Amino acid sequence: MSVSGTRSLLDVVSGEHSAALVEAEERGDQGLAAAQWYAVYTRARHEKVAHRALAEKGVESFLPLYDTLSSWKDRRKWVQKPVFPGYLFARVLRNRVGLVRGARGVVRLVSDGGGPVPVPAKEVEAVRQMMASPLPVDQWPYLRSGKRVRIKAGSLKGAEGYIVTRRKQCRLVISVHLLGRSVATEVGIDCIEPI
Repeated sequence: MSVSGTRSLLDVVSGEHSAALVEAEERGDQGLAAAQWYAVYTRARHEKVAHRALAEKGVESFLPLYDTLSSWKDRRKWVQKPVFPGYLFARVLRNRVGLVRGARGVVRLVSDGGGPVPVPAKEVEAVRQMMASPLPVDQWPYLRSGKRVRIKAGSLKGAEGYIVTRRKQCRLVISVHLLGRSVATEVGIDCIEPI
């Protein structure tokens, strides 16, 4: 599905602050990085409702959206739809996940048998960076392996993902492994470096 324009419902903190959180997590700084990102499964077509409900509770959340032209019998209209239908991300301390579970529109946090599983901050930050860039974004079949690259210039500088070449076009594919979903955007071959 090709997307003409891409934006995300803004979350509570700025991208710069979020990048600092990723760096703190990598350094093991527990004070700044104690809160973790969790994938939140929502009721069908309730992603925006859940996002607003979490904001009302003071929970930082991130709902990546894209613009698409929808057609009905009598009209056509641009609407925003979730990049990952049925999911959004919430950043909370582990002992405060109950705030997320009790929010309107939320079904559960994505978990294994032992409880909620955090999403690596690097994956969430890469998706946020992609959504904030002016580049068009596509939903992409889930990639779990391939040639890993880092973007060295432009609005996606520092983002890491897989590179896919199709019809002489290079695409950066970012996967959220816990969800088994991916998102992609076109990048110039000169902007990438292997990891």
